[in-house]
Amino acid sequence: MLAAALAAALVVRPPSPRVLLASRLGGAPVPDRPPRRWWASPWVAAATAALATTGLIGGVTGLLAGAAAGVAAHRWIATAEPSSSRRQRAELHRDLPLAVDLMVACVAAGQAPSAAVAAVAEALPGSLGGRLRSVAARLALGADPEVVWRDLATDPALGPLGNTLARSARTGSSVTTALARCADDLRRQRRTEAATIARSTGVRAAAPLGACFLPAFLLIGVVPTIVGAFGALAT
Repeated sequence: MLAAALAAALVVRPPSPRVLLASRLGGAPVPDRPPRRWWASPWVAAATAALATTGLIGGVTGLLAGAAAGVAAHRWIATAEPSSSRRQRAELHRDLPLAVDLMVACVAAGQAPSAAVAAVAEALPGSLGGRLRSVAARLALGADPEVVWRDLATDPALGPLGNTLARSARTGSSVTTALARCADDLRRQRRTEAATIARSTGVRAAAPLGACFLPAFLLIGVVPTIVGAFGALAT
């Protein structure tokens, strides 16, 4: 019974408060985060680490070390960023310069920034299109554009776009020029990040290469020299 209850707790995840609130208000349910697979649950990792550590060490020391390993594994898995979130963030950073370029074309054609956001949101698929569609929906419902741009500026991925639109609305500067400059800055930032990653690849590869070549160097170069020296001393 205990094992069945544990399995049910690992597999079945209760809905979040946002989903419950939306259902009670009678509206459409708010999309919730996808549930974690049972084998990726922090509790599974904690139980596996605790049992493995306890069985390896044994005794009272093993129990204490297993408890510490279980707590550490639970915290590590619970705070780790899901791979889907990393892929979504990379997709947003990749597509944002294109979205800003499309907004520049829309604004240059005579559309307002709010209409440009709606048009670009419908043209772009994926996560970025969904984010922009939510912004366009707020604007269509009559929200103050300056408030929407300020809220967009707090988004970790779309912050540069929100800052540009909020600054243009506040100062009255040209939206087209500001958006074009924003697109150039985003592309320059992407090139800088790519160059940094390329430079760090060699540093990260040094440790595995050293781990592979160091034993061979010791066996082929150092050990024969030491053996030869001891043989010469013995004779």
